Amino acid sequence: MAAETQKTTYELTPARRLIIAAFVVDFAVSIVGLTVQFKGVALNATPLQLGLLGTFGSLAYTIGCLFSGTMSDRLGRRLLAAVSCFGCGIVWLGMTQAGSPAQLLALVPFSGGSLSLFWPPVQAWLSQVSATPARLTRNIGSFNLSWTIGLMLGPPAAGILWGFGEAVPFLFAAGVILALMVWTRTIKGGGRSECELAPSAAEGPPMDAKLAQQFLHLAWVANFAAWFGRGVIGVVFPKLASDLQMSEQIIGVIIATLLAGQLAMFVYLRRHTGWQYRLWPLLVGLGCGAVGMTIAYFARTPWVFIAGFVTAGMGGGITYSASLYYSLQGHEESRGARSGLHEAVLGSGIFLGPLVGGAVANYVNLHVPFLVGAGMSAVLAVVLVAMWWRTVRARRRELRAEVEVNSK
Repeated sequence: MAAETQKTTYELTPARRLIIAAFVVDFAVSIVGLTVQFKGVALNATPLQLGLLGTFGSLAYTIGCLFSGTMSDRLGRRLLAAVSCFGCGIVWLGMTQAGSPAQLLALVPFSGGSLSLFWPPVQAWLSQVSATPARLTRNIGSFNLSWTIGLMLGPPAAGILWGFGEAVPFLFAAGVILALMVWTRTIKGGGRSECELAPSAAEGPPMDAKLAQQFLHLAWVANFAAWFGRGVIGVVFPKLASDLQMSEQIIGVIIATLLAGQLAMFVYLRRHTGWQYRLWPLLVGLGCGAVGMTIAYFARTPWVFIAGFVTAGMGGGITYSASLYYSLQGHEESRGARSGLHEAVLGSGIFLGPLVGGAVANYVNLHVPFLVGAGMSAVLAVVLVAMWWRTVRARRRELRAEVEVNSK
């Protein structure tokens, strides 16, 4: 009997397989993302070109996400996930042959476009194989932990692999992602006929549909700011740290601390309730982002950068959790389409962050982009309060008025 219980406990359910897949993809993606920056620096790319490396890939990812979620509702989650893995693997192998910044710039959009076929379908797939609202909530938490750990381990791995040769990180990541393509075939569900909606993730009393939609929009605004800051860090910090005489290994470890802060917040939010459908958690997330980026602006040593990045990462953990939670709950729209919009908003932040950060670094200096990221969080915090006042607060007054009328 004990053996049967143990087997059930450690069974690789479809949800657990998807959670493992999330780790593998972001582990490989973060290796490639940092290695592209390393290679750009080695090819004497300018700060603006380094920024464009992030911008071009993120733009393709953002545009792709606008369609991939809806496509997965029609074609099936598994098919698009497999195509994504194959496309990423081929492009990353091609990056080993890039001999100039221009050639890297030509390849990164294909990487971003291929990746856009993975996340919205897999997020909807996770919702599909989660049988109950409580199970979906726990799976979302585990899913967030998994891909964050992958992103956190990728930069140090990139630094280590780079020491064995410029092509090694690309070859390793391509091998991992192509192996995952085979792994996706072992996961149940995800077919075209199985893309029906799972139960709502919301717990407790039913949420007013209009109010839920308003909070979704608030979360998207906050999450854009967090990923704008992350985009700035991704393209500016490697060059700045190199100028400050930091090794590739140290750079990878410092970038990983951004994910460590995010991971800590995911662990906390997975075990606590009460933050849903509240304005203050989003404002705390934006506040952490503004403070963290300001610390990074003044940083000149690894430990100060770590303090800033951990703080910014905690803010991103809050905004991402809220955005994904609100996107996957409710029945008004397809979850695939909602997941696509969630990732598109995120991608637009990663697109504009490198674009603005790279331009500011090129024409001012490598420190000022961090201040721009802090300013973005601060400005959008004000926008968030204004949106809440005009939408959520007004809607709650309407609901109270309806209750009063019905009670008479």
